[in-house]
Amino acid sequence: MKLVAEGITKSWGATHVLRGLDFSAEPGSLTALIGANGTGKSTLIRILATILRPDDGKVNLGETDCRAQPLKARALLGYLGHESMLDAALSMRENLRLFASLYGVADHKARAEALIERFQAARYADLPVSELSRGQEQTAALCRALVHNPRLLLLDEPSTGLDREARTRLWQAAREQAQSGTVVIFSTHDHDSAQSVADRVVELRDGKLG
Repeated sequence: MKLVAEGITKSWGATHVLRGLDFSAEPGSLTALIGANGTGKSTLIRILATILRPDDGKVNLGETDCRAQPLKARALLGYLGHESMLDAALSMRENLRLFASLYGVADHKARAEALIERFQAARYADLPVSELSRGQEQTAALCRALVHNPRLLLLDEPSTGLDREARTRLWQAAREQAQSGTVVIFSTHDHDSAQSVADRVVELRDGKLG
């Protein structure tokens, strides 16, 4: 499914963050979104994820109008932001089973086990999320975002605070997801990662893509 965003504007009071931004991404593409702090990277990601509503403009994922049909859009996308969105009292395994069930995954238990195995997380999969390290919780959150095999994967500064091994697993998963035909977009301050991981790098400046 192709992602197309047109004329996206967003302001916070008198501060104009996004100014008529146009953006598109093809299925199977892996795009890095770079820019200085305050340029609107997280705002754009959250708009694409239907968490924020733009002041103006439209976003379409395939035939789905993400502004008019946010629930339908959310069934098609996975989002990893600054918070894990996991239940801290539940284990990684319990969270993945819960989210897979909510997304209507046919065999939610098998899907959870497949992700735990894929990310080599068995040793901590039954610990409460509240007891996980930063890297372990980020891995669990990434699995949560992937649990329903989304057609659009949005990652907002996903490598922040991760060690080298965890970053390697993260970028490998992003590449594999793109290879499966998913549109993958991630924001980052790390220009080296952007250049080495993505097949396209775009920069936000003055509320538009530079």
